[in-house]
Amino acid sequence: MNSLILLVGLLAPCNAETRVIPRFDGVIFELTSSLPMKDSVTVEGYSVDVRPGMQVLLPDAYLPFWVLGWELHPDSCGFRIEGTEAVDSLDYSLSEDGTTLLLFLRASEPLPFPELGWNGPPEEPRYTEPPVMEDSALMAVLGSGMESPWLDDFDCVVIDPGHGGRDPGAIGPSGTYEKDRTLEIALLVRDILNVRHPELEVVMTRYTDEYVSLGDRTRMANANRADLFVSIHCNAATRSSANGFETFFLSRARTDDGRAVEMLENSAIQYDEDQGSIPGMQDDPLAFLLADMAQSIYLERSSNMAVEVQRRLEERFPSNISRGVKQAGFYVLRGALMPSILVELAFISNPEEERLLQSLDFRLAAAEAIVDAVLGLMEDQ
Repeated sequence: MNSLILLVGLLAPCNAETRVIPRFDGVIFELTSSLPMKDSVTVEGYSVDVRPGMQVLLPDAYLPFWVLGWELHPDSCGFRIEGTEAVDSLDYSLSEDGTTLLLFLRASEPLPFPELGWNGPPEEPRYTEPPVMEDSALMAVLGSGMESPWLDDFDCVVIDPGHGGRDPGAIGPSGTYEKDRTLEIALLVRDILNVRHPELEVVMTRYTDEYVSLGDRTRMANANRADLFVSIHCNAATRSSANGFETFFLSRARTDDGRAVEMLENSAIQYDEDQGSIPGMQDDPLAFLLADMAQSIYLERSSNMAVEVQRRLEERFPSNISRGVKQAGFYVLRGALMPSILVELAFISNPEEERLLQSLDFRLAAAEAIVDAVLGLMEDQ
């Protein structure tokens, strides 16, 4: 995209308010005032310079990854937007009465969205078995006390959309399925990572509405020699007022809330045909101890990743409740031979947060928070 410099003049002084509207195909900046505006646009580089000629009010809003940032001019009478290479054009439109100006930074390649919906259990699983690390090899690594050798180079991350297929996950008051929202957010994470760091290999445990067993998810991560395993979920509770976001790493649950979430997510094992296929999937304390010992090797990095995801979510959603970083014995994290976390983005059982999960703005912001954390961990390696 050529440089974009926008000069906006107003007929008389007043405040100009701005609003950010993220989209899957770019981002819209909306400028409004009580008096009509005149606009002139020149193109040059990746900068959009907005000069309304009066004090500008910028919202406390996150910026989607289509732009690098924005800043208020020193005199507060304008602001500058810095676009990225992912944006290749600018469209703008002034309302007939001149009081609203829309700037659309259009992406060269819109993010794709899956077709989602609950249609009941499929007659035949559509899932293709991933490459398998033999259980004997897995047990050998679990008992070695050594880190996986492939972790020296951070070049692969596995993104795991929770539930899917015959396992809908939690269901919201208006009928929203957790499996749909987790897949949408996970695919956004994949696509944003591909834009921001194309050299990083991103493996998805599922791409569509299909069932993948809990054991196969970690098997896939191990077989692909992943450096990080991120499982994405929506929370649920019997109290419809329960709200907020939280991030977990694998260990014995130490709080009532942690045990409740552990029980909720582990209930998906009822859909697995082979519940004892990897160490720790059974209720056998020794099996859990082996899996827990394996994850203890990566405990610090898993904990650091959970803290970073939680911090990024707090930045994106300052008005939402941060429930903190916790630990729990999630089946889906057991047997993973790399740092691993599980993030609960919102309570789908809460009507307000269910509506948030249905919002593209929220899903984009949540995905970007996860991406920021992944890339931050990658840089620290």
